[in-house]
Amino acid sequence: MIGGPPGAARGASGDERLWRLLAGAVRVALVLVGLGPVWVPLAADLPGLSVVAHLLDGWYEFQCHRDPGRTIQLGALDLAVCTRCAGIYFGLGLGALALQPRLGAWPLRAWVAGAALLMVLDVATESVGLRPAWAPLRLATGLLLAYPVGVAVVLAARGADSG
Repeated sequence: MIGGPPGAARGASGDERLWRLLAGAVRVALVLVGLGPVWVPLAADLPGLSVVAHLLDGWYEFQCHRDPGRTIQLGALDLAVCTRCAGIYFGLGLGALALQPRLGAWPLRAWVAGAALLMVLDVATESVGLRPAWAPLRLATGLLLAYPVGVAVVLAARGADSG
């Protein structure tokens, strides 16, 4: 299991409440950011939310190429990021929401390494023309890579053996 918060005494109720609050905030943030590719375009013109949507959209613009040919649509809505990035964000959010499976360090590393290898194979086989671009595979490799990370980040914020 992931190690507990540094210096936190297990019996200290004040420390436990603080770590639970931190874990809850991390969880909510990951879920909101994970769903960001969907809600950011919807909230761009809503009073109050438009500022937050604009800030997150600025991050998306910085980190994603946003090629329209590689961006999926939900109905008439263009997502805020490309398909692979959407998979990564959705994976982080879903992992934070589900909090399962609770993996130890080595199984977590093996999962992430295996998913990264699949993603590299996806990119490589498409780049050399062995197959055409396929949005479901891009989405799946992003989800597979980020899902266990979302779980691990929230569990790490909670500390070891926290329910």
